[in-house]
Amino acid sequence: MVLRLATATVTARLSGQRGRAIVNAKGHHFVVDSPLTLGGPNEEINPIDLLLSALATHGTFTVERIARELGLPLTNASMLVSGSFDPRGVAGESIDPYLQTIRVRLNLEGVTRDQAQMLADAYKLRCPVYATLSKATRIDLEIVSDSVTTSGS
Repeated sequence: MVLRLATATVTARLSGQRGRAIVNAKGHHFVVDSPLTLGGPNEEINPIDLLLSALATHGTFTVERIARELGLPLTNASMLVSGSFDPRGVAGESIDPYLQTIRVRLNLEGVTRDQAQMLADAYKLRCPVYATLSKATRIDLEIVSDSVTTSGS
């Protein structure tokens, strides 16, 4: 069996306006702004927003697929993702600018508490964005399913 890796490629180039870049992904173009701490206009989505968006969207897609594979009655899934970092590091101070904590609230509808936990466990194993980020920083995962809430990392 030959291992075939999937590869995703994007291009970012400065737009000519200070602190603004144009990103191209699969023929689609969008604007990304630098945050104010780097002197950017901060009017459009910024790189941290993109990173957290990747975790949220890939997570919901992964959960949707797993539920379908397992025949679970998932009717809706959403993720609220936030990350905390010290912006002084980005501004050049001698502080590590890494994301110190990422918080994920996984909202699942139509499944039981046990099914929600099963989906969350499979998500943590199968989502490449989660797997990559969890190796770099702590991710606090809260699972909400039809008014039942559980927390875990």
